[in-house]
Amino acid sequence: MRILLAYRAHPAGSRDPFASLLPVGLLSLRGVLTEQGHDTHLANLSGFSWDKVTSCLRRENPELLGLSQFTHNRHEMVRLAVLAKSINPSCIVVFGGPHASHAVADLLMPGSPVDLVVIGEGEATIRELAAVLANKGRDGLRQVQGIAFRDGDEIVTTPPRPPIPNLDSLPRMAEQCSDAIGVDPLRQLGFIVTSRGCPAACSFCNSPRFWGNRLRFRSPRAIVDEIRFIRDRFGLIYFSLRDDTFTADRGRVLEFCRLLVEEGVHILWNCQSRANFLDEELLVRLKLAGCECVQVGVESGAPSLLRTLGKGLIPEQMVQVGDAIRRVGLQLSIYLITGIPGEGEAELRETCRLIERLRPHDGHVSPLAYYPGTLLFEQAVARDEVPETLFADSRGEACLVRNDPFVLRAKTTLLDAITAAGERHAYRPRDFQAHKKRYGLSSVTNVLAGACFEGIGEAGRAEAEYRELIRHQADNPWGWLLLGELLGSTGRFAEAEQAFDRVLGLVPRHAPAHAARGELAKLAGRKELARDWFARALAIDSREPTALKGLKQLDKKKAKPRAASPGTTTKS
Repeated sequence: MRILLAYRAHPAGSRDPFASLLPVGLLSLRGVLTEQGHDTHLANLSGFSWDKVTSCLRRENPELLGLSQFTHNRHEMVRLAVLAKSINPSCIVVFGGPHASHAVADLLMPGSPVDLVVIGEGEATIRELAAVLANKGRDGLRQVQGIAFRDGDEIVTTPPRPPIPNLDSLPRMAEQCSDAIGVDPLRQLGFIVTSRGCPAACSFCNSPRFWGNRLRFRSPRAIVDEIRFIRDRFGLIYFSLRDDTFTADRGRVLEFCRLLVEEGVHILWNCQSRANFLDEELLVRLKLAGCECVQVGVESGAPSLLRTLGKGLIPEQMVQVGDAIRRVGLQLSIYLITGIPGEGEAELRETCRLIERLRPHDGHVSPLAYYPGTLLFEQAVARDEVPETLFADSRGEACLVRNDPFVLRAKTTLLDAITAAGERHAYRPRDFQAHKKRYGLSSVTNVLAGACFEGIGEAGRAEAEYRELIRHQADNPWGWLLLGELLGSTGRFAEAEQAFDRVLGLVPRHAPAHAARGELAKLAGRKELARDWFARALAIDSREPTALKGLKQLDKKKAKPRAASPGTTTKS
């Protein structure tokens, strides 16, 4: 079959660095379908005009169109399905994803453009579904586990499909997006998911019901191999691990860190976790393996609101972990939620006090929203606070629990509190010395210390940090990269060139280093050499900003002198 797997963010989300990315699940689906012999393509239509979307659908002309639906893009996906049916009425439209899995009745109403919904995890289901459709057509749908479809006046939901027991058996997702429509591989592949499920049961999240109650993990070996593949193929040396709770399996995380260190992979990265799955020993191991930031779901400083959210934690646990993160010398980023039922001025003050105690470096604040498949939504429906048809009826990107003036003011207040705490409690030079004395040398300490010294105008001390990193780990590209940038900014161009050449010796496809060499050649007046370096950078990353800007500057024609206006004189 000719299959197109597509995604389109809500227009507001098309500018968001995360929401605008292709869901990683579509990469995995493409892998299993390609293995099965189907002609399968990927398309990220976020930011496309509808005319461009139409052209894409006509050109691809899929027999099966698989669409990934989240709550924020629920209407965009339905509109896309309507468009696909208008172009080719015989196209089979299949929805999947966290919203679709919990909104089957909405999607399969009479007259809907949606033919089928894949419920929950999709790889095994889409593999069987495509085979059945190719051989038997719709007559064989009832034998496929894990789907729902309309048959006359009836919505048929087949028995649930068991979770995939071994996530390492799935195709490597990094190999799926090089030729995808609208996908920037370097942005896409910087985000990696290494597990499915979450150990928590928060009332506002539908992850446990989507993935099942049991956590499943990719092996440390598979994760490290994928990171190495992405680094070597695409030149990336910074990653964000987007598991709901990356550190839920302590032994797995320790083994992952061991492999990164012993095999000299030398990346920087961040991860998400919960306060009850972090401790000082584990944080030290994370840092030694290159983790520079941990993002922790705090949500609120009011115990009553944490109970409302089903968080299962108390503020004091978060303070203890925050203290440990700062003691170890990692960056602390926090997630907060406002607009919670029962939240008022007193609760807002409690959260502000918690922010000051946590001393985060940065954070995010989101208004509480309803999602299908969550206890929060089901309880609101049971109390007649919202209709069951909320998501179909509401046209907004999010279905907020509260939409009163307090929520907007509270969000602003919390963001201001995070910013103020970050400025007051930013790491100082003495902190980095304490980190080294307590835990030994670490690339993360050198990187953060160097950035600190550059920020306060002490280039010499910043250079000393980067050179210490190089002495400690000569094959770590970060030391050479940051040293090259510093040397270039202070006019030591020949030394900077050598540093960037060392980066490229370690990571040949690192586009920013190619672009930096081009910028140095441009500053030296070597225009053709600069063009060559910029072209190399853009061959790897067509959006590399330094290379694009550099070529534009080189291509500028010298402005012709304007003719003097009547009655004026010009100087010779």
